[in-house]
Amino acid sequence: MAQSRPRADRPAKRAGGDVVISDRALSDLVGWTVLECYGVVGMASPNLYSGVARLLTRDKLHQGIRLERTEADDHLKLDLYLVVEYGLNVAEVAGNARAQVAYNVKKLAGRQVDEIHIHVQGVKVGDR
Repeated sequence: MAQSRPRADRPAKRAGGDVVISDRALSDLVGWTVLECYGVVGMASPNLYSGVARLLTRDKLHQGIRLERTEADDHLKLDLYLVVEYGLNVAEVAGNARAQVAYNVKKLAGRQVDEIHIHVQGVKVGDR
């Protein structure tokens, strides 16, 4: 008789153990999620240089995110530093980014996001 395989919609039974996700991996997950949000041009450095936001390259997205784990370790607090597109409602863009990040972190990493603080560091006019 053929051995039955676990179905994709039902988790297979596993031996006990922990899943450890590094802060860098969580930051990368958050960064890529934010970049997929409508109206977000990119991540910015938390530090302004002479009042000007510096747009981060895709390999340094984690630098635009401050992540803090709560005592429960599976709950997170996030500070996101964004640059948004000119002409869009900044509150809508920030709200959309907040919702997407909370959803993806819960879905993909199994972590609850308790707080997300959005810091809009700049507005960029699109190329014409």
